[in-house]
Amino acid sequence: MKIICGLILTLTVTSSTSQKTCQIKPDPQLGGSRVDCQNLNLTSVPGDLPPNTVSMDLSGNNITILRDQAFVRLPRLMYLNIVNSQVSRLEANAFKGLSLLLSLRLNNNNLQLDNHTYPEDVFRPLQSLTELNIGNNDCRLRGTTPDWIFKWLINLETLTIDTFEYDIFGSGFGYLQKLVTLNIGTGFEDDCIHSAIGVIQNHTFSVFENTSVQVLNVKDSKLLAIHAGAYLPFKNISKIVLENVMTLPTAMALRAFYGLNGKNVSQVLMRNSNKYVSRNRNLQSQLITKETLIYLTHICIEHLDLSYSHIIYLDENLILVLSRCIKYLDLSNNNILGDPFIFFQISICKNLLFLDFSDQYTFNSHIYNSGEGNFDSKFKMTQNRLHTHIRHMTVSENSSVSKLESVEMGIRFPPNLRICMLRGTFTRLGRFFITGVTGSSHLAKLDLSYNEAWGFVKQINGLRSLNEIDLSGNEGWGMTDDFLQSFPNLTSLALNNMGFDEDTLRRGGSVLEGLETMHALRYLDIVGNDIRYMDLGSIRTLISLNVSRNNLVSVPFEHNDLPDLHILDLSVNSITYFDDDTMDMLESLGQKNKLVLRLKGNPLSCSCQSLLFVRWIFSSSVTFDSNGNYSCVTEYGALTTTQTVYNEFNYHWTSCQGRFWLPVSITLMCLIALLLVSAMLVSRNWTRIAHHILVLMGRGIQRVTRQNFNKDAYVAHSDEELQFVMQDLRIGLEDLHGLKLILPDRDFLPGQFVADHVVESINKSWKTVLVVSDDFLDDPWSYFIIKSTAYYISNLNPNRVILLMVGNVNRGRLPELLLNVTDEEDIIQLDAFPDPHSDVWVHVRDRILTQAV
Repeated sequence: MKIICGLILTLTVTSSTSQKTCQIKPDPQLGGSRVDCQNLNLTSVPGDLPPNTVSMDLSGNNITILRDQAFVRLPRLMYLNIVNSQVSRLEANAFKGLSLLLSLRLNNNNLQLDNHTYPEDVFRPLQSLTELNIGNNDCRLRGTTPDWIFKWLINLETLTIDTFEYDIFGSGFGYLQKLVTLNIGTGFEDDCIHSAIGVIQNHTFSVFENTSVQVLNVKDSKLLAIHAGAYLPFKNISKIVLENVMTLPTAMALRAFYGLNGKNVSQVLMRNSNKYVSRNRNLQSQLITKETLIYLTHICIEHLDLSYSHIIYLDENLILVLSRCIKYLDLSNNNILGDPFIFFQISICKNLLFLDFSDQYTFNSHIYNSGEGNFDSKFKMTQNRLHTHIRHMTVSENSSVSKLESVEMGIRFPPNLRICMLRGTFTRLGRFFITGVTGSSHLAKLDLSYNEAWGFVKQINGLRSLNEIDLSGNEGWGMTDDFLQSFPNLTSLALNNMGFDEDTLRRGGSVLEGLETMHALRYLDIVGNDIRYMDLGSIRTLISLNVSRNNLVSVPFEHNDLPDLHILDLSVNSITYFDDDTMDMLESLGQKNKLVLRLKGNPLSCSCQSLLFVRWIFSSSVTFDSNGNYSCVTEYGALTTTQTVYNEFNYHWTSCQGRFWLPVSITLMCLIALLLVSAMLVSRNWTRIAHHILVLMGRGIQRVTRQNFNKDAYVAHSDEELQFVMQDLRIGLEDLHGLKLILPDRDFLPGQFVADHVVESINKSWKTVLVVSDDFLDDPWSYFIIKSTAYYISNLNPNRVILLMVGNVNRGRLPELLLNVTDEEDIIQLDAFPDPHSDVWVHVRDRILTQAV
């Protein structure tokens, strides 16, 4: 009784534990339960799971042995993952009851390919299985695969399995007649090679002759060689993957296609191969010669990827060999030498959709660097080759290749080509020579970046349907709006690192005018041009603008210019902060379009002036890169981050406000003190101040004018100047300029006192003219005349005295009283006695008639 109770208690505890640890969720697609027992450190399969379980994941546990009948209570199970769970042995009846299982993954465990690990009948219950992965388990270089364990898997479609160094697939694999995908490229690590097969021999795959294998995957292996007839058993092969097989010579891999003559192979993927072979300077492995291409002549390949394969020579017949079926061709990132126009042959590939010939690092450099050879021999274009119409190629027999810069040509693309990638294809292309394109009605994307081209001036015919073009890395100086009008339907344009000058993208700039004609443009990249000012607001259709790595100090557009903008990259510019208007504009875009703004790499300021900008970063609806945490410089030149400043915002704000209000407070106190002193002075001088105010308002005394006097001037002089006054002065001022003068010797009546005449004349005259000479200053009457003149000067009529200094008068003898009432402008020097027609009298007249100020 105690034993039974203990057993019941144990089962209860186990049940409750598994229910807590394994997550059980409904699977509406498969109509049962999905059980997730990942990373729970389980040592065995839980025994209390729902019987309607259809999917189960036991990955990341410690189940070293799969025991008999481990899944017998899960008859509806269809998908089982036991990956990376330290499994090292399978018992014979481990999978009993799983007749509906479709997928079994046992990869990344410790299962060795031998009869002890895999009993012969272990997979017998799995006759519905379509996918089996037992790869990444066995690190041994040598062994014998227990092939008879697979004879039960009559519906298997995908098999992933490790291989040994000299592996030959045994007869047991022949039962896999429905097998479609064979993965033997299970990879390798520093201390473990799972895909150890080194040579694929002619009879390695013989057992698959009657199967349906369509995909052979040998990627990430240490394969050294493939024999020419290795693929012969695969009657239905359509895809061969040899990616990252760095020990396999590319030329040898292509020769193995001999066994596929007459077949349609939709995909051949050999990306990143031949690396270690090229390091050993095996040049033969890097050459795709005419002899190598013979093996491909009668094979219909639709997708060929030879990128990153260290190819240095490509025979011109490759395009001709592939032309019948090729749709996708990737030859990028090699080191191909030879004719730089070989890619133009591609026009004969009528079905081609994608071409990538980018980044040929040493492509054609030897031709451009040498001055030898003849132009016609280098660029001979026969009917079977380029199918290119060349114009203006009137070059002499011995012309240098450098004369390519004077050539213009139209080129032909395949009629169905969608994407053409020619980034870094040419070395020193020179002046852009293409003026027309045919066969481009379907071309959507064209990459011509980093070809060292210049002279983008003339319009190109035939590219109106183009949606995306990249011209980065070429010389953009001199680019015209005519050239850019070649692409009116562009949605994406890249003009990075083109060396534009400061005015290129400002109002009236040729490039900007060209961009304004692209009414469908959505994505614009102008990176790395060191431009300080841009006016891109007229390109209103943009949703993404990348102007990073320039020298911008603010946003290159104004409010409401780009209403649909979603992404703005301003990183690595010269921006210190945004003003209020700019922040309001970006905030509006953030609320409307969820704007993403990148500012990393700018010399941002965290000074008092930019504190509101820092706060805006962390409170804005705009999404910032680096979560808005950028390096910035404080008011004192210390390096900090915007996050730190924001966290201490109140401290910085108080500090900045204190620095502002202290001088303001001192200024206000000084103003108050000044007002108090002013009030005291006003109270003590109120009458005087009121007088001045009334005068300024025009309510004080009124000054006299010329109309209040009978005469224009009274002229006083000594006897020695009588003739000068009566002749030259009188004629110059009265006769010629119409002034009314009082001349003593003419107008004083005899018999009266001279003093009375003097006083009366001063009162009747608008101005008093004193002809000052040494004789005048010696005359006893001069002081009386001077004193009388000064006496009658008042606020009603100031500036009444004009001095005519005759000859070299000792100015030190002039009375102080006279100088106090005479303006400097009214002291006129006469070096001699001027005649009546001299210009000096015009000046004297003007001073006499001048209104007093």
